[in-house]
Amino acid sequence: MSNKITQKKPSENKPWLSFWGNNLPEESLTECSLYHYIYERNKNDLHDDALRYFDKTISYYSLFKNIRQTASAFKSIGIKKGDIVTVCSVMTPETIYIFYALDLLGATPNMVDPRTSAQGIRTYLEEVNSDVVCTLNVAYPKIREAVEGFPVKHVIITSPADSLSPLKKMIFNFSKKDNNHYETNTIMWPDFFERGSDSREFEDIAYDPEHIAVIVHTGGTTGSPKGVMLGDKSYNAVALQTGIGRFKRRQRMLNIMPPFIAYGYANGVHLPLSEGAEVILIPQFNPDQFGRLLNKYHPEHVAGVPLHYQVLINDPKVKKSDLSYLLSAGCGGDAISVGAETEVNNFLSDHHSPYRLCKGYGLTEVASTATASIGNINKVGSVGIPLYLTTIGIFKPGSDEELDYNTEGEICISGPNIMFGYYDQPEETALVKRRHRDGQDWIHTGDIGRMDEEGYIYITNRIKRLIIRHDGFKVFPSAIENVISEHPDIETACVVAKKDPDHAQGDLPFVYLKIKEHSIKRSKQIMQEVKQKCKNALAEYALPMDYKVIETIPYTPIGKIDYLHLESKDG
Repeated sequence: MSNKITQKKPSENKPWLSFWGNNLPEESLTECSLYHYIYERNKNDLHDDALRYFDKTISYYSLFKNIRQTASAFKSIGIKKGDIVTVCSVMTPETIYIFYALDLLGATPNMVDPRTSAQGIRTYLEEVNSDVVCTLNVAYPKIREAVEGFPVKHVIITSPADSLSPLKKMIFNFSKKDNNHYETNTIMWPDFFERGSDSREFEDIAYDPEHIAVIVHTGGTTGSPKGVMLGDKSYNAVALQTGIGRFKRRQRMLNIMPPFIAYGYANGVHLPLSEGAEVILIPQFNPDQFGRLLNKYHPEHVAGVPLHYQVLINDPKVKKSDLSYLLSAGCGGDAISVGAETEVNNFLSDHHSPYRLCKGYGLTEVASTATASIGNINKVGSVGIPLYLTTIGIFKPGSDEELDYNTEGEICISGPNIMFGYYDQPEETALVKRRHRDGQDWIHTGDIGRMDEEGYIYITNRIKRLIIRHDGFKVFPSAIENVISEHPDIETACVVAKKDPDHAQGDLPFVYLKIKEHSIKRSKQIMQEVKQKCKNALAEYALPMDYKVIETIPYTPIGKIDYLHLESKDG
């Protein structure tokens, strides 16, 4: 077998396909819109529950009816194929109706985090020339400032209370009064939605493979944010590939991720809806409430980031909980150290969850997901194997020269879920999306990793997090973080680059440590143990210049460690 492997490059040999075995579906990837993808897969089970929003459930029948009525409402204000509507909201039923309604019309939602500054929102509007905005009432003051002097025709206002039961809505509106002064171009959601019931029935437009289904903005934690254009095929491919062997109809998915990131919508909404599951919507998620939500809803599936699980294992509310119902504890969006992964796996096992942490890897440019650890297809330290329609290769950074097994290089991804490109940024697109000699388009991720002989992918580091010393030696922060995270008293270790004080050029690694609460009194001793551990495990050139204990780790709004903030801190 080894001779056969060396005859082909890993991306040609695709050893990971052996894991999928008989699990591969007979159907191929359907060429259709996002709306028709979930409709065709649920049209015979319309009375099943599709969404749960606090005390209210919404059936698949009502979901499709509300989507089509929303599409009619958009048509009544002039939205047509090719238009871009900015959606500045959290995960509510209305957000889902808007997303699929625009898809049904051949239009495009431009997804924006409502916590974005007014100037940032204005930049996103101008970038795509969007003259219709859908936003939450609580975000309206920023929207009003953002659109001042900009030719916005309509601002559609939704409220977190719009889909609540009458009693819950009354309580919500009483406790959180809306004191906004609305301009004349605003339409409140109930009035807007009613326009759809009076609109003339429209014919579904033909599927367009070039249709931009959504524009999602990259997080910007290691560079400037860009609008990523993803097609219907991208999200459908993620749903088809990540649903295999995981979902059964009528299971529940706890969606704690926001809609304005690809991971939040592709994995948290489109995937479970395509499998006939019930999606539990949490519009504003606090990681401290993770345990309470699990105990309340008993979901079979959840998609989160490492931070969520690190909070969960220290939550006294789940200390005695039976998690045997939890079939896939999805973890993506950011890297998790080997030490933290082992700790979470032990926690899941101790609480009777049948599987280990369901890790995945991807980025916005591939509609969130390219690899997955599903069921027992799982190795500690890896991010799983490539999805079965997805091809991954390890290449010499910046080139199309593919490397062999267990050789570190840049992780590149090809397949049906890759982006069209960055909106109106062809030069930036050309740096990331490249045509190789095999005639295929590949996404150059900027991540360093390797593939073993079975097809498992291991992330070593991000190229942009790479620390280059004055002498040219390269230091990978994650290698240091993995060593430190093995210490039982360390909750989180973050390694960033700091200016080398002894040389005109070059950086050195600097470690920020968060010690577990019950061990804080031993901080000095733990620090010495960590330093000794690094001396024993790391090459001399990779040893950190210094270590610092901090009380809290800074996170971005979507739960990723904010390395830029740590880099800017005084050591």
